[in-house]
Amino acid sequence: MYKLPDLELVAEKVHESWLLNKRALGVTSRLSETGEELMVSYSQLSEPAKELDRVTVRAVYAAIEAASQ
Repeated sequence: MYKLPDLELVAEKVHESWLLNKRALGVTSRLSETGEELMVSYSQLSEPAKELDRVTVRAVYAAIEAASQ
């Protein structure tokens, strides 16, 4: 079976893509439900905010694994 890339690395790339997409749409600020600014680099996010990206990656990884069986 194919080894999937490191979850944390992919979560960072997912966040970067989301950030670039929002900026391209003219969005300059996006707050989490707790009031944290999300439109910053991945390294500046809190652990709970990073977890939002990790959840996305885990869901995609699970879908890839299910489709591979």
